[in-house]
Amino acid sequence: MTKTYLALLALLMLGACNTKATLDDSQVETVRVDGRLFEVRIAPTGVANEYRMLVVRATVVINPDPEAERARDWNVARQYMDRTCKGRRYQVLDNNLVDEVNLETRFRCAA
Repeated sequence: MTKTYLALLALLMLGACNTKATLDDSQVETVRVDGRLFEVRIAPTGVANEYRMLVVRATVVINPDPEAERARDWNVARQYMDRTCKGRRYQVLDNNLVDEVNLETRFRCAA
């Protein structure tokens, strides 16, 4: 009984693990916002003043609330868009919440 329980627990733990998304031509920067750890990756798209960004929760989230996670991700993303655009305005071109916790976005800094 104990071996079966441990084997089931191990399978559940492995099933909960996902590979972290990456972004070509980027480096990861870890940041703590609102007591939560995030990994942020930003890379140019090849178009002038346009960037791709990935905000990934660096900790496991059990039963995530997609609305709350999106709000947390945007709290992180805005800081990095402000920094990347050096205080200039920016326009979000598209965004997507992946796995209910991670934000993929593309934005353009005003010229």
